[in-house]
Amino acid sequence: MFLNQRGGRLTDRAARDIITGLGEACGINDDPVEPFSPHVLRHTFATQLIRDGKDPILVAELLGHGSLDTTRRYALPTEADKAAALEALITDH
Repeated sequence: MFLNQRGGRLTDRAARDIITGLGEACGINDDPVEPFSPHVLRHTFATQLIRDGKDPILVAELLGHGSLDTTRRYALPTEADKAAALEALITDH
């Protein structure tokens, strides 16, 4: 829980505005498809856990997902993952 300037609970909107502002200040808020946001941080967190081989059930628990189908979205390969897999097939033979 984060507190606002008056010591109260920081609203979701305020947290989103702060994180989005930090992204803009760092120059990482220029993706027109998915601008930098708390959701991007959450997605990155989950994707990294999955790629590091963590149990999807654990990841689902950490994210508060009620269904593994929801968590599965974070395990889907990217275009770069697919290209790397194809490249590995070519160079391994």
